[in-house]
Amino acid sequence: MSDTRPIGIFDSGIGGLTVLRAIHELLPAESIVYLGDTARVPYGTKSKETIIKYSVNNARFLLSQGVKMIVVACNTASAHALDDVVRLTDYPVIGVVEGGVIAALKKASVAIGVIGTEATIRSNKYPSEINRLHPGTKVISKACPLFVALAEEGWTDNEVAHAVTKEYLQEFKGKIDALVLGCTHYPPLKGVIQSVLGDGVRLIDSAEETARIVGERLTGLGLRANGSTRGKISLAVTDSPERSLEVGRRLLGENLEISGVTLVDII
Repeated sequence: MSDTRPIGIFDSGIGGLTVLRAIHELLPAESIVYLGDTARVPYGTKSKETIIKYSVNNARFLLSQGVKMIVVACNTASAHALDDVVRLTDYPVIGVVEGGVIAALKKASVAIGVIGTEATIRSNKYPSEINRLHPGTKVISKACPLFVALAEEGWTDNEVAHAVTKEYLQEFKGKIDALVLGCTHYPPLKGVIQSVLGDGVRLIDSAEETARIVGERLTGLGLRANGSTRGKISLAVTDSPERSLEVGRRLLGENLEISGVTLVDII
């Protein structure tokens, strides 16, 4: 049996394309429907109630597209609204916090750093999940809101990026041996983050671990798409498709070409 229904992925913007890329690389036969809520990005500065409302709207759109699974590729939504999305459907729902926590615990021996949006850090979701699985683990968290703008502008290795990163991460130096990139926009900044923190700190990209969890869950439930044909990838946004296409190509790299982006109204 081969279940060819698509996987649904949503994020507050298009940073979640890093998660799409990881899933596509691991599970190339799977079709994917991606929704970026670019009309209401960022979620990181909004209230929990608003984040839940937006996340539920996003999930309902994906369910209307006939998806077999929903991946909440937004750390802020995963921290605040995952349970609300789960209640919408009997299909599996995967958040990105779980993957980041599991990967961090595999790599850290001293302490774990977590960076993300203001709402993600305020939720305390990462420290609570880390200590639920491994009590007593030291966690240092910090909001780094400007990283989103740097990633979207492609300013990932210039003087501005280095100055902002040094300012944000100064307090982590010498205190952690693993850092969770708790926002899907942050992976393009890996180079500058590593240069500031040094090679002794392992950077945790939750996209890769999330893709592994998605694959395991699909296999366990008998929902995998089989065969050698690559799945179809469909991208939709709620505002500025041209801008989204430009930034999306930057985030996905050369191995995954985007032919176009559909503008949808889910409000």
